[in-house]
Amino acid sequence: MNKVVQLWLVGLALVVAGCIGMDTDESEIVQSAGNLGSVCGPKWQLKRLRVNGEAVQVQDRERFTFLCNTAGNVMGKSGVNTYRGAMTVTDNGQLLWDTSSFASTKMAGPSQLMQQEQTYLRALAGTRQAFTKSGGGRLILRDPSGDIYIEYVSVSH
Repeated sequence: MNKVVQLWLVGLALVVAGCIGMDTDESEIVQSAGNLGSVCGPKWQLKRLRVNGEAVQVQDRERFTFLCNTAGNVMGKSGVNTYRGAMTVTDNGQLLWDTSSFASTKMAGPSQLMQQEQTYLRALAGTRQAFTKSGGGRLILRDPSGDIYIEYVSVSH
């Protein structure tokens, strides 16, 4: 038998075997409106940041975290410094920040990391919606237009 035909038959057999083994009942990834229960609890680590619709390259993403409790107290790392504040998440995912409670430590660091920190904190303050997806393994904070988009992954789910 011709080698091309043999390779084609092997490839076809692999495709068919893969299709037979697929679980068609597997649930698709759904994005849901967040609430205090789904947003608060896990510690979240930055995965992706967009500002003005553009991706922002972030070094050392593990230095950027978000954590809150069901009383609405927020804390996290913002690159060099830590921040804290208060917010409420409504049952339909609306995010309401208490801007008067927001504070950050004032340590200095490398200029690039300080720039990333300022970008991150401004973006965080501009978010107005919270969503969870991947079965609660991801958190998305964004503004209504999607120009600001912060995606986190759970590090304690």
